[in-house]
Amino acid sequence: MDPNDRARGNAAGRAGGRSKGTSIRGPSSALTDYLQEIGVTDYLRERRRREAEERERAVAEQGRQQREQQGEQEQQQANAEAENANEEGAEAERAETDHEETGDAEEETADSALAADMQHAEDQAQEAGPSTVTVQIKANGKGKRKSKKDEESDYEPEDEMTVRGGLNRSSARKGGRMHDCEMCGRRFLVRGEMPEQLLCAACRRSKDKASAADAASVARRAQSMKKKPAVRHKMRKTEGGLLEFEAELPTLQNLCVRAIARHLDQVDSFGEVSGPSLDRLNRIISKLRVLDAQTMRLFMGTDRTSVTLYDCTRIDAAGLRRISDECPMLERLDLQFCGRLDGASLLALAQGLPKLQHLRLDGAFLVRDTEWAAFFREAGGRLRSFSAAFAGFGPQAMRALVTHSVNIEALRLAECSGFDDDCLAMLTVPITEYEEAEQEAERQLRAMAGKGKQAAGTALTWQPLAQLRVLELQRPHQPMACTTARRVVRALGAQLRVLDMSGFRDLDDDFMNDMGDHATGLQELALASCDSITGDAMAAFFARHNGFIRVDLGRCYMLTDNTVQELVRHSGTTLRHLSLNSVDDSLTQNGLLALAGQMFEQGVGGKAPRLAEQTLGCVGLEELDVSWVRSTTDSVLETIVSQCKRLDRISVYGCGSVSAYAPARPGLKYVGRECDTL
Repeated sequence: MDPNDRARGNAAGRAGGRSKGTSIRGPSSALTDYLQEIGVTDYLRERRRREAEERERAVAEQGRQQREQQGEQEQQQANAEAENANEEGAEAERAETDHEETGDAEEETADSALAADMQHAEDQAQEAGPSTVTVQIKANGKGKRKSKKDEESDYEPEDEMTVRGGLNRSSARKGGRMHDCEMCGRRFLVRGEMPEQLLCAACRRSKDKASAADAASVARRAQSMKKKPAVRHKMRKTEGGLLEFEAELPTLQNLCVRAIARHLDQVDSFGEVSGPSLDRLNRIISKLRVLDAQTMRLFMGTDRTSVTLYDCTRIDAAGLRRISDECPMLERLDLQFCGRLDGASLLALAQGLPKLQHLRLDGAFLVRDTEWAAFFREAGGRLRSFSAAFAGFGPQAMRALVTHSVNIEALRLAECSGFDDDCLAMLTVPITEYEEAEQEAERQLRAMAGKGKQAAGTALTWQPLAQLRVLELQRPHQPMACTTARRVVRALGAQLRVLDMSGFRDLDDDFMNDMGDHATGLQELALASCDSITGDAMAAFFARHNGFIRVDLGRCYMLTDNTVQELVRHSGTTLRHLSLNSVDDSLTQNGLLALAGQMFEQGVGGKAPRLAEQTLGCVGLEELDVSWVRSTTDSVLETIVSQCKRLDRISVYGCGSVSAYAPARPGLKYVGRECDTL
């Protein structure tokens, strides 16, 4: 021990035996005295402890640095392998070949010596026993610097295996392990981590190609065995809010029409276009809302006898008046959504179109009742059909119509705010003094116009609309008395072929009895929302008449299975369109199966219904509406579709039992099915 340390230890021991700040020394044990004598003091122990901690920290720091260096080397090697795994091919081979051709004699000599040393080391290693030998050789720095791709690659191409013991300049710089190929037996150099299978470059490429071919074959076989998904038809939403399947691919003509509609502002004239194509183009243009006072001229012409404009929203009153100037020979005019048409424009059309016979105006709410009357006084005598919807059509207009339009054949009024029970009574013979007085004034005006006199002439008697064949009075805003409707049926029922009184909620069984007595020639009947008529009265009516083509009984809630059975028995072969929308209270599956010709009758004493009769059913049915009829199921529809071969459209809104497994065939469309989406 160093003498200085011992002296410091003795001093510290003496200081430890005395109290701090005094010279009094306390008692000490024999062990303490012995340790002080040999120099083992607190200072010495503290120094040894610090030295031990410093040595441990140094060793730990050295180990950490070594681990970091090793990790960086492994990361660099992994990055190099990942970056150059795909570039060991032709570029490395060409670069190595060029380098060997341009190398100097010193590099060749050095490489030969290195190869000889390596072969000698391998021979000695084989004699000793191991099958591999590790080569650690450094480059002499005299040769040409290799590229980064050659320095970082893990495997050497096959061309690098030369007569020089399987080594070249690149392998000499980086070292590696020599192994025998498991497939061909040739020796090759491996650097870096050992692969799972020892294969040379040529054998490795052959195996990769075979593996890729096998994988492609397996993928093709799996694809062929995979179940083909169900074909999803594209859906489109129509103007009426209905979901429909998109039909077949559009024709070239349709594509051309759509292209013209999109670039209508660049078109001066359509030229020689057929009527159906022009109408299709008109529909597309109206749907795109590009029809205005400028583009409407494309559908005008002095030789045109019919004009239909499906959306007149952007056409002002002046543009509508110009129709009579550009189409003076017009006989049929159809204006829809003509909300900007006023009374002056309507009167101008009546005066400027002397051959006008058919007129339809939807949405002409600006035309007042008196202006409608003036129109009929001007053009009523030559009208053959008239249709108005969502208009202010009232008593004065109706009085002028029945007085001046005595040759009219079709009258359609829907959602007219001014149409009331008095207007309905004008279609029949006046039976009260009030009705006679209301119509006499208009007859006086007609007599004056016919004789050309200024004073009132002899008043004409009431004349019925003898040519009327189509009468449609849909959804009036005012209540209609059943007695007035019965008068109309008694007066006009024998000559009518189409009758639509949808929305007349006061009609009852007496009305159906009068219908059975007088309306003997009807082919189309619509009594939707007439919920006061019982099913028995309706069945009795259908039992007396046959030959119906179109029947709409939607929301007639008291209809029964017997009603449908009687309709099918007498009009099943001629029926084309049938609506049973919301008829859900008393209609069962037996009533729906009557459409397929299966006539069931109720069992007696709680027995199940039995099949009493089998008929042809509705073999000509084309359109069926059973929306909100909960008894409609897939099995019921399957029976109906199998019998009704011409059925192409079925509306099933609100029918939760109709699923995607409902019967299907080419041309058949389901509208409103819950499983169908946009």
